[in-house]
Amino acid sequence: MGNEKIMVVEDESIVAMGIKHKLEDLGYNVVGIVATGEGAVETALKTKPDIILMDIVLKGDMDGIDAAYEIHKYQDTPIIYLTAYYDEEILKRARITEPYGYILKPFKKTEVNANIQMAIYKHQADKKKSEYLKKRVLADFYDFILTAMPTSSTDVDMKQLLMKVFSERLDQDLYPKFVEEINPDEIEDSDTLFKAYIEWLSHIFKDFGIETIVTPKGERYYLEFLNCPWLDEAQKKPIFCLNCQAMMNRSYCWTELTGSMERRSTIVNGSASCRFQFKKSN
Repeated sequence: MGNEKIMVVEDESIVAMGIKHKLEDLGYNVVGIVATGEGAVETALKTKPDIILMDIVLKGDMDGIDAAYEIHKYQDTPIIYLTAYYDEEILKRARITEPYGYILKPFKKTEVNANIQMAIYKHQADKKKSEYLKKRVLADFYDFILTAMPTSSTDVDMKQLLMKVFSERLDQDLYPKFVEEINPDEIEDSDTLFKAYIEWLSHIFKDFGIETIVTPKGERYYLEFLNCPWLDEAQKKPIFCLNCQAMMNRSYCWTELTGSMERRSTIVNGSASCRFQFKKSN
C-alpha cells in the first residue's frame, strides 16, 4: 500500500464513518466522504482519488451507478461498488460502468483491503494495456494507410474502400468484445442500450489513451475526443482519421438501434476536439 487516496460515497453517516476508520487503519488516505451522487461527481473531479468506494443506493435523484457514469465522462477512476443486498437487475446496470469490484455490506477490513489492492493492480495493468493498444493500432495501420495506399485523402473511391476494409476488420476484431461486454440481446429498453453503447464506446477509446467527454442533449449525444494519440500521422495523411470514423459507424450498426452517427469536427482540421454526434430516433 502506498497511502492511496480513497473517496467514500455513502449516505448513512454512521456507516460512512465506520468505513473511513477501517480505511485509515489500513493506511489509506480518505480524501472525501459524500452522501449524494451529485456530491460524488463534484468531489471526484476536485480531489481526483485513486479509488472510489461507491454505495449503489443513495438518497436523491442520482444513485451510485449514475454517479459513476458521470465521473467516467471526465476521468478514469476505478470504482468499487458497495451494496447492502444482492440484486440481479442492479448488478446488470452496474456492469455497464465497468466497476473494479462489488462488495456486500457489512464487510471486513481484510475484504475491502483485498478489493482495493486488486483494483489498483488491475487499473495499472489497464494503463499498460492502453499503451500497448496505441502502439499496436499505429503499427497495424501505419503502413497500410500512409504507404501502401498512394492516394490523396480527397479520393472518394479510396475513402469508401478504406472504410469497407476497416469495417470488415472491426467485425472480426472488435465485435466479439462488444457482444461480450454489452450483451445487447439482454437489454430490452432502447434508451438503456444506447446509454450502455455510448459508455462502452467511450471506454474503448480511453483504452487507446484518448480523453473523452460524453454530452447528452435531448435525443442527441455528443462524443468528443480531447486529444489524438496519432495526431502527427493524421496531419500528414488525414485519411488516417477514417479508422476512428469506421469504428463509430460500424459499432453503431451492431446496436441495431435506429438513428444516425455523424462526424462534426476533427482535431486534424484545427478544431479543439474530434466531435461525433449520435442521434436517436424512436
